[in-house]
Amino acid sequence: MTWAKRRLADVAELSLGKMLDLKKNRGAPRPYLANVNVRWGSFDLSDLREMRFEPHENERYGLRRGDIVMCEGGEPGRCAIWRDQVSGMMLQKALHRVRAKAGLDAEFLFYCLFHQGRSGALEHLFTGATIKHLPGEQLAKVEVPVPPPSTQRRIASILGAYDDLIEVNRRRIALLEEMARRLFEEWFVHFRFPGHESVRMEETPEGPLPEGWHRVILGEVAENFDRLRKPLSKPQRQGMRGPYPYYGAAKIFDHLDSYLFDGLYLLVAEDGSVVTDEGYPVLQLADGRFWVNNHAHVIRGATPVSTEFLYLALARYPVRGHITGAAQPKITQASLNRIPLVIAPAEVMEHFNTKAQDLIGLGLRLGSANDKLAASRDLLLPRLISGDLSVTTAERELEAAA
Repeated sequence: MTWAKRRLADVAELSLGKMLDLKKNRGAPRPYLANVNVRWGSFDLSDLREMRFEPHENERYGLRRGDIVMCEGGEPGRCAIWRDQVSGMMLQKALHRVRAKAGLDAEFLFYCLFHQGRSGALEHLFTGATIKHLPGEQLAKVEVPVPPPSTQRRIASILGAYDDLIEVNRRRIALLEEMARRLFEEWFVHFRFPGHESVRMEETPEGPLPEGWHRVILGEVAENFDRLRKPLSKPQRQGMRGPYPYYGAAKIFDHLDSYLFDGLYLLVAEDGSVVTDEGYPVLQLADGRFWVNNHAHVIRGATPVSTEFLYLALARYPVRGHITGAAQPKITQASLNRIPLVIAPAEVMEHFNTKAQDLIGLGLRLGSANDKLAASRDLLLPRLISGDLSVTTAERELEAAA
């Protein structure tokens, strides 16, 4: 069945966030969302800023549960739905607020806009040659299907169930990551490893170490595979669409029909975005078959060091002293290889590697499960909201996936 379509301006209230001006805002400080806080389908609330808003601006620029927040610029169309994660949240001008009117389910509307944004269906509405924008008058022209309210709710419930499963796995992954990092700190920072009570501490020029432990540099305990990297232009990638991720310095940029690597490797950003706000290197654990461009170092642990050990050791290493270049920050291979590490005797390393591999391995498997859940959701989404797939059939597929 094909649903009737309506213009977004007819079924939702559209408004833009406020242009912030420290000199003019005299109300109480309030947290606000900026473009950088909005992801595809979620929010990054780890670095919220505050600004002063007038009390009477709460309704115009404030968020309430069910509001859809969409990027106006940067990556126009990127959106997520607000679920009261933080009370009193306000909006900055670079973001649209889309509020469903009566008769249109907010969750259903979110999935409609999410699909159009991700699929590129909004691109013909963008303005700007270099920096793309999605003005409010263009957004108002977007058409969305409007099935009966009961069908909207069932569709939103199905798609939301996939997202709920993904979110549960994300939380488990974060917990496993934290457990692995704490394990590393206990053993290799505080030296509280199993049996440490009976091991004598020895003084070294760089500080005390347990007897039998020693310091090395990364180049002595890691294999480097940078020679196998191969950058591809966007037109080249467009002719190679497939299932294998194409990694850049800090994220996956595309998916290809071919791969360069197969297995578990650690990617360390080489240039561009090479350091986090906390001063740590930008890392990615790549597992399985994948392709890497020339903006990330590709390394793997060498006996007695595992790749998981390298990941945990570098994750909290202050790397700024190894960065060169002012306009374009860079970590050269030589500089990366000079990063100091502490390693233990073989039996301690083997014990730690096993524990770290169990924790991180489970996290990687959950991440892979999330990829499959997201792929299933993204296949169902356009067919459901267009009416090409019956809701009953989709509910059966969800039961199988769960």
